[in-house]
Amino acid sequence: MQLFNKVFSDAQFTLYSAKRNDLPEHTYVISSQASRDILYNPHIAGKKLQDLMDRMSVIFINAAKQTALKGTKLSNTCELVYLSGGLYYSLNFGVKSIYGEALPQCFLGIKRSRVERSEGKFTAYATYENFESLPNNATVLVGDTIATGATLQKGLQHLFDALEEKKHVLDKLIIFTIAGSATGAILLKETEKKLKSYFPNAKLYFFACEELFHLMPDGTDLRFIHETSLAPEETNKYTREVYGEFLGREMKCAVFDWGTRCKNPLYHYKEFLEFCNHILKDKQIDSKGKQVIERMKKETEASIHGFDRVL
Repeated sequence: MQLFNKVFSDAQFTLYSAKRNDLPEHTYVISSQASRDILYNPHIAGKKLQDLMDRMSVIFINAAKQTALKGTKLSNTCELVYLSGGLYYSLNFGVKSIYGEALPQCFLGIKRSRVERSEGKFTAYATYENFESLPNNATVLVGDTIATGATLQKGLQHLFDALEEKKHVLDKLIIFTIAGSATGAILLKETEKKLKSYFPNAKLYFFACEELFHLMPDGTDLRFIHETSLAPEETNKYTREVYGEFLGREMKCAVFDWGTRCKNPLYHYKEFLEFCNHILKDKQIDSKGKQVIERMKKETEASIHGFDRVL
């Protein structure tokens, strides 16, 4: 059985369904120019990135409109915003653009921390929660960048607890990620089983961009071409065209630190320059990879100079 099957395509995006026993039943991969502009330009941060995420949010909601949101009442729909990375998914922007209404929003502060004396293992705990806007028979939209899946798992448990406390029922859980690992997607299969134990009739929908990435042993970095990455052939072809073989495998991460990239662009620029200087010293880098990194480095340096302006 083919893993990826095209289910929808228009001028904005192509939508693939991903069918494998260890993935959530309703797993989709979105391929679009907006997602590629984000994932293949990891040096872009701040306003440029946020503007791109506004575009991406419209595509996210349109993809859900074709699938998960069919038959859903707007009055039963809300967004669960993970602080702080989830803020920059701009899902409300997408809903306002398409449906002309703003979503009720719930907020959850989740902090991820590394498990001591371990490599790549993380736990997470909640620092703040507000579920006042959570409706009954709820369709809940979540935007989150997924590496190990620890943050997402912890947040969803708080959602299930809040629904139980209010004696509310969950109808649909719709998760969007600009960059999600295959490891995190497999963990979501376990979440789907847990969800069914709480709410037998509920459905989980998972939308990822371009591919399900390989998760590196540090539990953070996401790689394009690797042994556990799952990608439509269209994405693999694009990766090799844009990055070449070396950078397709060795680009540190598809998104780097998502929270930092969105909320602290200057720090991200400096961190990215360190990566550029490091990888340019690698004797195995090919001409394509060198060309791409040198361009990104030049553009990142220009972005840093932009912060020299006097307000």
